[in-house]
Parts: sequence; structure tokens; C-alpha cells
Amino acid sequence: MENYVCKIATREELVKRWDNLIASHPGDDSWKGYKEGTLKYFDEGTAIFYLGFLNGVAIAETCAHIDPKFQGATYVEGIASEKRAYLNAFRCDKEFEGKGYFSQLYFFMEDDLRKRGYNSLSLGVEPCEIRNIQIYFHLGFTNYITTAIDQYLPKCEGDKPIEVYVNYYYKNI
Repeated sequence: MENYVCKIATREELVKRWDNLIASHPGDDSWKGYKEGTLKYFDEGTAIFYLGFLNGVAIAETCAHIDPKFQGATYVEGIASEKRAYLNAFRCDKEFEGKGYFSQLYFFMEDDLRKRGYNSLSLGVEPCEIRNIQIYFHLGFTNYITTAIDQYLPKCEGDKPIEVYVNYYYKNI
């Protein structure tokens, strides 16, 4: 994995990453909303964003919500605390999936959060996302918290939010 670097993102790097994601999803307005939310959490200092760069281009990302009061869009208690960060936005560009880039970014993030004093991490996954569930279980997210209905941003302006069931899990680090 020469020329692959994992780091904590700057605001400028996030803007560039999100502008690229928006451009690669024409007609899907939800990406603009996700960018807005990302920058809001960044500016508030309530989340840490991690990027993986291959040859200077961000190809993978993830986020750790570090606000102990964070309960997600559905107000799920127990997914964040003084010692538990809530992880989300696991993304790797399609052409780089399955090559270890995201795994390297994930372990970089986990190590950083451990050094910051976190001893537990949580995440949410839809029950239909079998591949992701297998990956998360492999990473140790096997402790069940709860199931809740989450709302995703609509794909087009004027559409209603999409409601889905999400299972929440945690792991100790």
C-alpha cells in the first residue's frame, strides 16, 4: 500500500472530498445534505473525520462522533458517552473496495480514539446489509445495543426522508 496515507481530515480536505462525492452522484441531492452535516459537525468539534489518501487523493473516509450526548438522527441512547465514540460514514471509493484501504483507515481511527481515552466504539447497520454486518462482526462489533428506525436524507429535493431499521452494536477497545 505504497502511497497510501491515513490522517485526521482538515476542513479543506473534507470540502474537496465532498465536492468530489457530490459530482460523482449527479441528481442525488442527499450528498449535498451529507456534506452540510459533515461540515457542521466538523465546525462544532463534535466529530473527528478520518481520510485515507492514495497518491494524494482521498479514496476512503469515516467519522467518529465524540459528543457524549450524540444520539444520532433517531435519538438512540447508549451509542455515545464520555468513553464511547459513535462511528459512521464508512466509505471507500468503489474501485478501491476489497483491497485493504478502508481496513487500514479503520485501524488508524481506532488507534487514534484509544489514544484519546475512548474504550468503546459503536455503530449502526441496517439488517439487510449482510456484507457490512459480517465485516463489523469481524472487527468485533458483536455487542447489541438496540434496534431503531433511522431517517436518511431524501435523494431528491421535495421527497420525504427514507425510514429504515438500524441495529446498533458496540465493541470494547
